[in-house]
Amino acid sequence: MDKPFSQARDQSSRSSPPPPSAFSLEALRTDFSASIVVFLVALPLCMGIAVASGAPVATGLISGILGGLVVGFLAGQPLQVSGPAAGLTVVVFGIIQEHGLATMGMAVLIGGVIQLLAGISGLGQWFRAVSPAVVRGMLSGIGALILGSQFHVMIDDSPKENGLHNLAAIPASIQQGLPIPEWESEMAREFRVAKLDVVGDLYDEQQQIQKRLSRVVPEQIKDDDAVPDKVLSEVVQNQAAVLQGLQQLLGNLDNMERSLDDPQKAVQLHESAEYALKQNQAALAVLKEGRVEEILPTQQAAVAAIKVPLEQLKSHAWAAKLGVLTILIIVAWQALTPKKLKLIPGPLIATLAVTGIAAAFVLPVLHVAIPDNLLTEGVNILTPQKLFSEDISYGRLLQSGIVIAINASALTLLCATAVDQLHRGARTHYDQELRAQGIGNIIAGFLGGLPMAGLIVRSSANVQAGAQTRLSAVLHGLWLLIFVGALGFVLQMIPTACLAGILVYTGWKLMNPHNNLIELWKYGKGEVVIYVVTASVIVVEDLLTGVLVGVVLSGVKLLYTFSHLRTELRVDRERSKASLSLEGSATFLKLPRLAAELERVPKDAELHVDLHDLRYIDHACLELFMDWAKQHESLGGKLVMDWTSLHARFAQEGGGGPPRQLKQASEGKGSRVA
Repeated sequence: MDKPFSQARDQSSRSSPPPPSAFSLEALRTDFSASIVVFLVALPLCMGIAVASGAPVATGLISGILGGLVVGFLAGQPLQVSGPAAGLTVVVFGIIQEHGLATMGMAVLIGGVIQLLAGISGLGQWFRAVSPAVVRGMLSGIGALILGSQFHVMIDDSPKENGLHNLAAIPASIQQGLPIPEWESEMAREFRVAKLDVVGDLYDEQQQIQKRLSRVVPEQIKDDDAVPDKVLSEVVQNQAAVLQGLQQLLGNLDNMERSLDDPQKAVQLHESAEYALKQNQAALAVLKEGRVEEILPTQQAAVAAIKVPLEQLKSHAWAAKLGVLTILIIVAWQALTPKKLKLIPGPLIATLAVTGIAAAFVLPVLHVAIPDNLLTEGVNILTPQKLFSEDISYGRLLQSGIVIAINASALTLLCATAVDQLHRGARTHYDQELRAQGIGNIIAGFLGGLPMAGLIVRSSANVQAGAQTRLSAVLHGLWLLIFVGALGFVLQMIPTACLAGILVYTGWKLMNPHNNLIELWKYGKGEVVIYVVTASVIVVEDLLTGVLVGVVLSGVKLLYTFSHLRTELRVDRERSKASLSLEGSATFLKLPRLAAELERVPKDAELHVDLHDLRYIDHACLELFMDWAKQHESLGGKLVMDWTSLHARFAQEGGGGPPRQLKQASEGKGSRVA
């Protein structure tokens, strides 16, 4: 689970011994064993992040493989492990919902090109120039969005339109998942499981058709009342495939009264399947005849009609129990297992256990959809036809690519900084890391994979497992490739609720509100405000807007810090003494206030100036003190001040040496030195 980068320093591997030389037998042995650990950590997360992104599971596995075999080989931080990141799910989900799955690959490719150019231009260090409060707010906002969306997936339901609706609908989802599941006969459960995956695939395909048409039809009605022939022919083929699937489903439902325990439910399921078939026939007829004004209404009706038998086959209660069990196993594994066993990742243990339970009891829940052959069916290569499709907005595509590049780069380079703190080996070469990420994302986009970034969970697991060179990261990608290629059918047994449970836990760990608030409170209320506002805007609006608002607030805070001055003058007239304490920054903006305080000092008083809380003083205020000191001493008063300390604060400006008068004062030739 991707957690805030600041937690990385809590790992115990900081005191690890220096690594052996590259390619030594000891390095090969430790890298091999570490790669197995990282592979076990990465496998469930690659699939879960794809589910959270609204993308096929294969896209996450492709990026996980490339993160090892490509980025691991080129990385500027040898021990960092890259792959699909939970921090990018919000961006990817928005792209897929707005532009479609095919467009995601192009956005990832553009993001990779931007990263590569930034690395070549030496901009790697600049991506790190982000306030910790903004980074923590970004992670918390992303965590809240992941938790909100995946909570619904965890009960085999669909996420809502946006982050606020997802969070607001959590109580309703809890209510759906609370009832005790109905226990049916084994034959009934087997029937439900078999038909559930079929109807689920048909529902997803119908949704994709509707989303694609919704991006094209409104503009065409306004312009020439026609859908492009190329788009229309492709959609007609897809709609016909869904229709054929529904016809096959109905043919298999003829004898289902003997399969289901409740005859009434069997009748309802048959009726809803027939209704879905009729709605899809109507949608196909409208597409073939080109009746543009009826396309979207019939598509919405077709999607809603297929959802009815899907809901009848699903069991939200069973899915919720599996999701909660997943979270409980992860928490218990981390809290109760001996230290030696902690190298085995909790999400893997939870996935194995929950998958075993679901398979043993044949529970009617949705399962992971993954192609039987990832290399031939899962890879979605960008073709010229896709690159120059008529329903693509290239302006929005470029904007999505920029968002991916900025967020992936920030996550990667902040993670690399954290990894540097975990071991005593090679330090990060930031531009090289950025170039490696760019190349990896270019290839991932070309193959239709998710965007990737450096990941603190996998990287810290790599370091803790004893990795010494980049070989560990490369091998973990190879193990993913071998496993998916040879044992992909095993992944199809995993309940979707299980992966969603892992992501709900990941979202909570990313939020980490209690620790974040306590940590940031040490640095002042301003940091807490930046953190809360950044996270809130991300949830209410979007990721890029939230980060920009956080950066602007950080700039405002910086301006306030360097323009804020608090003064306190105390006068003891009986002893003819006065004290002036300064807190903040004395700049020309506060010159009137400082001058007013000095004017209040009695003419013959001895003034002591407390500089302890003064951060900075500029030339204007410095001149004011020196001129006032001369005038005050000419009237019989005294000024007691640490001129050397004042010189140090003036020197923070970085502009040459001190004025001659100040130099004389600090050498004892002017006013008294305290």
